[in-house]
Amino acid sequence: MKSVDKSDTVSNGVERMPGLIPENIKELIKEKLAEHGYELFDGKFFQAGSRGVLRVSIDSPEGVTIADCEKASKELSIMLDVEDFSSTRPYTLEISSPGIDRQLKTERDFRRTVGRFAVIQMAPEYAGKRTIRGKVTGCSVEKVQCEADGAVIDLPLAQILYGKEEIQFK
Repeated sequence: MKSVDKSDTVSNGVERMPGLIPENIKELIKEKLAEHGYELFDGKFFQAGSRGVLRVSIDSPEGVTIADCEKASKELSIMLDVEDFSSTRPYTLEISSPGIDRQLKTERDFRRTVGRFAVIQMAPEYAGKRTIRGKVTGCSVEKVQCEADGAVIDLPLAQILYGKEEIQFK
């Protein structure tokens, strides 16, 4: 078993911010996932008791199954061992899908929700309502278009903190 190191470093001695995956490892994770048709949705590396936890959320246009998570886990585990990701302390690798309540943050996320309802939280600098509920009707590099309260609103993507898709039951 690997020894526990309480310092805030990764195996090569490079300091890291709590919760962040080192950029070089993040790029390797993205590349390995892409080889298998997945994309990195989110990733965090944090301390949980005496162990580190590397939590990786994957996504794909077809969605993510348990078998996908298992495959990604095996592939990433091998790659992380080869790269000596954390030789100074034990860690647990967790792979999951973003889930149905995933946060929408990027243009790509909002493009996937066109035609669906969402709740969008705006940044303090946004001049209008801070919480917008409506149907996402379009998305571009700079804005998300939303039909809310009987009007079509252009929301600057740079001023969106996050959104969440609202599941509509018929």
